[in-house]
Amino acid sequence: MHSLTRSETNKIRPRRWVSSLSLLFLFAASSWAHPLGNFSVNQFSKIEVGNSKIAIRQVLDLAEIPTFQAASEIDVDKDGRFSDDELNAYQERITPGYLANLKLDVNGSPLALAVGKHAAILRPGAGGLDTLRIEWDLAATIETSTGENKVSFVNNNFSERIGWREMVVTRDEGIAIYDSNAFGSALTDEIKSYPQESLASPLNERSAAFTFTAGAIPAGAKPLRNRDGHQNTAAQPDRLAELISVPVITPTIALLGLLLAFGLGAAHAMSPGHGKAVVGAYLVGSQGTPRHAAFLGLTVTITHTLGVFALGLVMLFASRYILPETIMPFLSFFSGLIVLYIGLTMFKTRLLTLLGSDGHGHAHGASDHVHGDHTHSFDDSDVGHSHSHDDSAHGHDDLTHSHDGSTHSHLPPKEITWRSLLALGISGGLLPCPSALVLMLAAINLNRVGYGLVLTIAFSFGLAATLTVVGFLFLYGGRLFDGPRFRQSIVIKALPVFSAFVIACLGAVICYRSLG
Repeated sequence: MHSLTRSETNKIRPRRWVSSLSLLFLFAASSWAHPLGNFSVNQFSKIEVGNSKIAIRQVLDLAEIPTFQAASEIDVDKDGRFSDDELNAYQERITPGYLANLKLDVNGSPLALAVGKHAAILRPGAGGLDTLRIEWDLAATIETSTGENKVSFVNNNFSERIGWREMVVTRDEGIAIYDSNAFGSALTDEIKSYPQESLASPLNERSAAFTFTAGAIPAGAKPLRNRDGHQNTAAQPDRLAELISVPVITPTIALLGLLLAFGLGAAHAMSPGHGKAVVGAYLVGSQGTPRHAAFLGLTVTITHTLGVFALGLVMLFASRYILPETIMPFLSFFSGLIVLYIGLTMFKTRLLTLLGSDGHGHAHGASDHVHGDHTHSFDDSDVGHSHSHDDSAHGHDDLTHSHDGSTHSHLPPKEITWRSLLALGISGGLLPCPSALVLMLAAINLNRVGYGLVLTIAFSFGLAATLTVVGFLFLYGGRLFDGPRFRQSIVIKALPVFSAFVIACLGAVICYRSLG
């Protein structure tokens, strides 16, 4: 059995020492399944300060050998298996002693910890043995004030055993934490995964001390920081998901919910990385219309809504086989490939146009043209006058002219196509927003699927509306530089090529980040 003190350890050593000896020989030839070693006892503590309580998430992770040592105490019916009832009973037996070695003080006064949810979970380890993971959700009631509140937390459990010990401090909205010797971010996701670079020197965080207040941080105090050195920020509530959880849905509340969902979608699109740069760069130098921008927004709406439903169905019916977090990088990579392809295609077309080739053998800029029975030369300075011949005519005032019955233009080609717009819209809406996904799952859980669908569509329309407005701004803004004087500027001529290059780079960055 796993004990909490050295004296208890002596009482519960395994009786079958022969089996233990055999176990050691077995591990000499087996793989080391646990990252911290088969002898390790690992612990994780997350202290979360709220307005009326301190919640502690406590996790105990026992490797193969400590789990084997506890076998005689867990397997009470001696059938060689650990049933759920036996695991729960074992956890209940060790909980009082474990809690006795957790010391929580606020302003010098000790607080009692009450047990909420708890679980004991077996996982396969090396040599056909198991590892044991035990979880507790603990809480203590507090009275906060706008003044300083000093907190001390100490974990004295398994002090003689080797292993990973990690502590994290977080807080609810409205609470400020400062002067802390613990960090606001974790490394191991509640010791589910360990960083390879830290295995040789595992964390050994046994205590945390910090000050919190419901008011402002005093001058000169050090705010809570994450392990990367950045200041920790409190988690914000998911406003979109909260729309579905209202107690009663009336027509007024439903209408208000739709307006809020639309606004949240628009605000979400304004955050970094939602295709605004791609849309803007795509429309720079293109002769698009408002209809093109509207079609782009509609495509984003439909794709995003379908993506939310598809991933939601995966989470409901296939999450045992396909994890959503493994799908998201593939969707992101595919989206990046679409953007990269569009960017490279546009870059090639616009570069050839800038260099003076339209793909039909015509040379633009300073060039010679043959017209019927004679030849003449012109360059960009010819713009603004016309020539009349017996078999051809030029209209250089709009940079469009005819040659032997064939008409072509000196302007950049109209690269806007419905196919490219469709691809761009799909790439913009392909990756579902996590908030929208939470909204749909909550709607299914609350039997409000219809309302959840309408809110998701409203959110997607808000997202697409922002991209459409961005498109309009670039379309109408580009017309300010559409005069003959601007057409001769080398900067204006090169801008479409540069924007296409930007699109390709953005696509490559999206692909690279998805691989990471």
